[in-house]
Amino acid sequence: MGTTGGLDFSFDRRVVSDYDSLRGHPPEVAREIGQAIAAQMPSSARVLELGVGTGRIAVPVAQAGCQVVGMDVSAEMLGELAARIRQHTLDDIELVQADITAPPFIDRGFDGAMAVHVLHLVSSWAEVLDQVRRMVRPGGVLVLGRDWVDPESFSGRIRTAFRKTVVEVGTEMLPPGASAAAAPSGGAAIVKTLVQQGAVPTGEGELVAAEWTTELSPRQVLDGIRSRDDAESWVLPDDVLTETMQRLDALAQQEWPDLDQPLPVLRRFMLGCFRYEV
Repeated sequence: MGTTGGLDFSFDRRVVSDYDSLRGHPPEVAREIGQAIAAQMPSSARVLELGVGTGRIAVPVAQAGCQVVGMDVSAEMLGELAARIRQHTLDDIELVQADITAPPFIDRGFDGAMAVHVLHLVSSWAEVLDQVRRMVRPGGVLVLGRDWVDPESFSGRIRTAFRKTVVEVGTEMLPPGASAAAAPSGGAAIVKTLVQQGAVPTGEGELVAAEWTTELSPRQVLDGIRSRDDAESWVLPDDVLTETMQRLDALAQQEWPDLDQPLPVLRRFMLGCFRYEV
């Protein structure tokens, strides 16, 4: 897929139109997530969201009492969110089209910031975090959110197999020194970098903002990865994704003969919270 600004991916209209159905949360879960994030911030906090997308996090956070500034490089994503803001008369969300690697905001202009499934899309994620430190006031909070899928569920097992297969296929097909992965960002690396930049974890580990069970079929999970509507497959080269899916389809068919049979999946939304001391 193409590169837009400093980001290592781009959105097309198809991805935007399917984004909420694939990545959205049930209404009651969204409310819980919004309330949990707002609880980490000062009252009526001005909060920056990096990669706001279609607002699946920004909207419930604004409804929970924060003033949200949503930044995204994608005009298509922002267009979807703008329509949603007009539909629901949400006055506490401001939209800015900009690359998260070059945010156009003054120093210490926010009480907090949040990022959900976006840092792995940029190779310069450590520099992005340094920009966040610049923009958030001392005492302000950075919330990193992520969707968790039970690794023992069929969906978790498919994703584990997908990641393993991507590495195998990438090693076989890409030139020496190239990588099939989007960026080397990971939980431990991000935490280490944040601490080096002066941020302090606010708890002993991640918080569970919400927990729920949904039903999916193996085919839905496979097709979501294959169609590039999945965050982990957006940036894969076409040949790597094609070969990976051929192998993954074969593995899934052996494990789950009826790929259309819905199965329960335990899901959680997790929060990692960091306070900037200086």
